[in-house]
Amino acid sequence: MELKNGQEFKKKKMKNITPYLLAGLSLFISCNGQENKSQKIKETKEDMNSLKTAPYNITDEGDGTKSNYDDMSPEFINKAKKILEQRKFQFPDENTFNQKILDIFSFNLKDYKNSIIALRPAMFPEIAIKENKFIFIQDAGATEPEFINPDMLYHFNSYIFYNTPVSYVWLQTNNSNLLYDLVVYYGYNKDKKLVESVFKKFDFNSLSDMEQLIFIDSGGYKKLKKQIFDDIETIIYKGKVEDFSYAKEGNGYLRIGDIISKISSSPKEYFEPEKTISYLFERELRIGIQGNIESYLNKNPKYKSNLEKNNFYDLPTLKNYVKYIYQNENNTNFIIQDSDGFTNLRKDKNTSSQTLQKINTGEQVEVLDQNGDWWLVISKEGKKGYVHKSRIKSE
Repeated sequence: MELKNGQEFKKKKMKNITPYLLAGLSLFISCNGQENKSQKIKETKEDMNSLKTAPYNITDEGDGTKSNYDDMSPEFINKAKKILEQRKFQFPDENTFNQKILDIFSFNLKDYKNSIIALRPAMFPEIAIKENKFIFIQDAGATEPEFINPDMLYHFNSYIFYNTPVSYVWLQTNNSNLLYDLVVYYGYNKDKKLVESVFKKFDFNSLSDMEQLIFIDSGGYKKLKKQIFDDIETIIYKGKVEDFSYAKEGNGYLRIGDIISKISSSPKEYFEPEKTISYLFERELRIGIQGNIESYLNKNPKYKSNLEKNNFYDLPTLKNYVKYIYQNENNTNFIIQDSDGFTNLRKDKNTSSQTLQKINTGEQVEVLDQNGDWWLVISKEGKKGYVHKSRIKSE
């Protein structure tokens, strides 16, 4: 009975609520909801304003005109989407889409307010379509005006988002440059099979190719893609050395000395230039290459103290070499030894170059650079030039 009476009381109390009170309550809820909605819209706009503009969406066509990928034709996008749908492509969810773009292209879509984003400056760049969750990609050899190759579009997206083996094989056979650019341009290295295949045809002797492999443009600065160095060490050099008594055979670091020279001469073009140089020395030393760091220390006496001030940038191999190896080798004497009784000090690195002076066998020289077959030295008379390394003996 108590429960029943209580229920009846509640019913009577509800009946006594006047229509005016209900109307006021309804108005309050409505106004409050509208305010919340307006606040959310305002916050969304503020969030959008705080985001960056995609850096590669506007491209110069080279004839005074510019194209803007923000204005990309919806017809192109819809046609590409329908092709993927017909091929039963499973469009990823937003989190997977964003994460894959970040992992493979080193591009964080969440930082940009554009709904269509070109991932690099190129004639036919990879383009992230945020709304539909796929990458729009064109083929210069396909039919105009869309330049859409259905097979390429499908297999590229299938490999990027699902690492599909069949798509990997198709791309290797038909458009291997797309896979090559993932490694060399973007620095993608999680697919070790892909990295190894790219390294087999990569020209490590090309300075421009090597720079593209190890650097990425970051806010106007060249920044190291450090992850690729582990692959060079493992695939090209088969691992690091145990000590400094020998160097591994391989061609992976042929142009590192030249790259270090470029950084030294144009430091403003690089992100944290001295730290970058130190990292390159670390990677060379890990596989036993000592010539570049020794030469650099000889030419730049302050570099050692800078390393000590910065705790060697937490680079253990570099620290070990500078503290315990370089100090001993720095006391090495270099003597000319030639069966002819003398050797020629040359202006350049070849036997047809101008002879600056003759240096007698037994005379000591100061070695400034031990890179290559011709070493840069200073004679006791103070003349600087090149002597073939076969004519120099260390003591």
